[in-house]
Amino acid sequence: MGPQPQDTLMELGKRYGNVLSFRMGSQLAIVLNDYEAIKAAFSEQADVFAGRGGGFVSRYIRSGSTGKTHGVGAPQGNTWKEGRKFMLQTFRDLGMGKSHLQESIIAEANCIADSFINFNGQPFDPSPFLFSGAGNVIGSLCFGKRFEYEDPSFRRILAGLGQANVFKAHVQPLQSYPWLRFLPGRYRKLWHTVKDTSQYLLLFLRNIIEEHRKNYQETKTRDYIDAFFHRQREAGTTSTEVFQDEELLQNLRGFFTAGTDTTAITMRWVLLFMLHHPKIQDCVHNELDQKIEVGRRIVLEDRAKLPYLEAVIREVQRLANIIPLGLPRTNSTETILLGYRIPANSIVFPNFKSVNEDATLWNDPQTFDPTRFLDRNGKVHEPIHFMPFSIGKRACVGESLARMELFLLFANLMHRLVFKAPPDEVLPATNERITFLASGPKPFSICVFPRSY
Repeated sequence: MGPQPQDTLMELGKRYGNVLSFRMGSQLAIVLNDYEAIKAAFSEQADVFAGRGGGFVSRYIRSGSTGKTHGVGAPQGNTWKEGRKFMLQTFRDLGMGKSHLQESIIAEANCIADSFINFNGQPFDPSPFLFSGAGNVIGSLCFGKRFEYEDPSFRRILAGLGQANVFKAHVQPLQSYPWLRFLPGRYRKLWHTVKDTSQYLLLFLRNIIEEHRKNYQETKTRDYIDAFFHRQREAGTTSTEVFQDEELLQNLRGFFTAGTDTTAITMRWVLLFMLHHPKIQDCVHNELDQKIEVGRRIVLEDRAKLPYLEAVIREVQRLANIIPLGLPRTNSTETILLGYRIPANSIVFPNFKSVNEDATLWNDPQTFDPTRFLDRNGKVHEPIHFMPFSIGKRACVGESLARMELFLLFANLMHRLVFKAPPDEVLPATNERITFLASGPKPFSICVFPRSY
């Protein structure tokens, strides 16, 4: 299907309908190519399509020392449901929307801005700073720790995430045909990269968990790890599978990697779109100048004052399509979907790109136009077919944090800075991407200047 299968599948959908099937090795894959098909599966049959799909590599990454898949990313059963419920409740208790989490995000926004300014208007790659900032926000919530951007261990972890985004483009054959890892050549090398990256991250997280265990106090809840320890102590020897150490490790891995990756990649897209659309950047600056005092940091309470800025974020999410084929689901039982028989345990892909570029849902869908997310009164409006965090039982567990983070990062960076394209470089087009999973733009440089009010 080529390097961008979502495009091929979108075109096939126009010819053959909104539900397609094909074989991935021995397994049947189903593609949902429009909003009605995605809604029919993930909302109207939410319990049936609540399994998490994935091939050999995905199972390896999510498995613990026992070889069993762990964490909220587990494919089936009740463990992921209980773990997800606990994670959502813990994040709410820890401050999803509360002041200290907001302070953490604003502090990272200022660190990123200061790092950008240090280049004195010269071209540079913004990616490392965006990944560091996003990683620290997730880190503060998960394990109560902030890393300096130059910390060697932290940089290696973030470099590993960057590597992962590259090998995701080539890993699909290994998902379906794991025996390829034994053959000399690219897939053996790729497999060793996957293993090394995964094992280093797990070692990094195990060390953090052990550090917490040494300093643990029953009366304090600093972060998700402490909350998990509390629940383990409450359960004692009757602790369920949900609160075993392997579950903690894999939940940290999943949330840290996904939260860092998706936020940083979305912010890369935001900056690239601002470089391509300087007039829209001017509109964001004008709204900030009219609604926010000079020099004041922007907080969550300012959201209602900045509808255009919020609309820009949503329009970037629509066109960037950072996970255009979603995270695959599976159906626990055979079912009928829009007249089609779907055998049990099929892999189901929602083609979000097809929805986000559907001309029956969006006027002139290829055009970058933030005003499509504003109603007649100038307030933010999200149509039901806009699904940047998916829908159903496996919708993104970090949606509230991601929305909060994107707003505070983008607003505070825009309030302080002007972004310009390097005069002697050609920017990648906004429809060019590296891979079809956690898909970032092609590398680009940026010139940054402090705003002069």
